[in-house]
Amino acid sequence: MQAAAAAYIEEYCDDIQTELDKSLRDGKRELEQAQARIRKLDDIIQRLYEDNLEGKVSDERFARMTANYEEEQKGLESRVAELKKLLAAEKDRSVNVDHFLTLVRKYTDVQELTAEIVREFVEKVYVYQAERIDGQKVQRVRIVWNCIGEFTPPTVTNTEKSA
Repeated sequence: MQAAAAAYIEEYCDDIQTELDKSLRDGKRELEQAQARIRKLDDIIQRLYEDNLEGKVSDERFARMTANYEEEQKGLESRVAELKKLLAAEKDRSVNVDHFLTLVRKYTDVQELTAEIVREFVEKVYVYQAERIDGQKVQRVRIVWNCIGEFTPPTVTNTEKSA
């Protein structure tokens, strides 16, 4: 049973890691595109300025075009800052998943639950008021794990229990 739970957790963490890797790739690609566009806009504004100096572009046209390009550039710079924060957070989350997997591997054959193990794995535990469902007392518990947040394990069916 413990080996099956550990295997499921590893698979779950692998899925999270795959999602994080895709998110990081997509974020990096968008960041690079935004930075390239910012550089391109700098070049366009420079050429536009030179064209204005040479009389190829009127002052009014120069002012309108420059304002539009600068507005686009400010939006891109804001997005670049946002993407950098997002990528840093995703990298931290990726490290947390790796750390959690290390803990899972460390404690795959736990015979006794100790306070140390609980502290390493559990961030928060929510215990809800007991209820009667179909004549049985049921108490819902929600666990928020360190490193990966809330996790819902698979339910075990009667055929799995007997196997």
